[in-house]
Amino acid sequence: MKSPEYALGVAAGFAAVIIVTVIISLIIKKLTGKKAEYDERQIAIRGKAYKVGCITYIILLAASMLVHSNFELTVIPFYLEQTAIMLAGLGAFVCFAIWNDAYFCGNEKRKQWGILILLASAANFAVFFRTRENWFTPDGIMASSWSNLFVSVLTLIIALNAFLKIIADKKAEKTEKGD
Repeated sequence: MKSPEYALGVAAGFAAVIIVTVIISLIIKKLTGKKAEYDERQIAIRGKAYKVGCITYIILLAASMLVHSNFELTVIPFYLEQTAIMLAGLGAFVCFAIWNDAYFCGNEKRKQWGILILLASAANFAVFFRTRENWFTPDGIMASSWSNLFVSVLTLIIALNAFLKIIADKKAEKTEKGD
């Protein structure tokens, strides 16, 4: 059983994350001054993106069930596998929405969001590498600290997609102006 100090530390950490998130949200809202709004086209594309994310999740979940029903794999715990599958579905949604201009609103500054996402990735990488002595259990099974690596990889992929989309949009704009 965990000690009361441990439970208090978890509660304090959870509260700190919520407070920091609210503060960052307020700062971003104050700096931009505009409410983010999506047009009808973006809302329709986001619906398609939800479908892509859901289908990705279902396919990976079915593959996981097939693997577990036919083989006994114990390298990755079930909860970490399910976390990775959920994050893959989320990543499919976000990347589809980014590339179809439905992730960011028209009045949002994409570069700043990309930088914030990169910072989130770096923070998760730092936590993962800080806990390197606890990467595996004594039985050789992956520990829960791997979820930080999964989240950092996802956020890195999202940031890269956002920056690549910015570059692609600039090239398309140059080509359009040149015609």
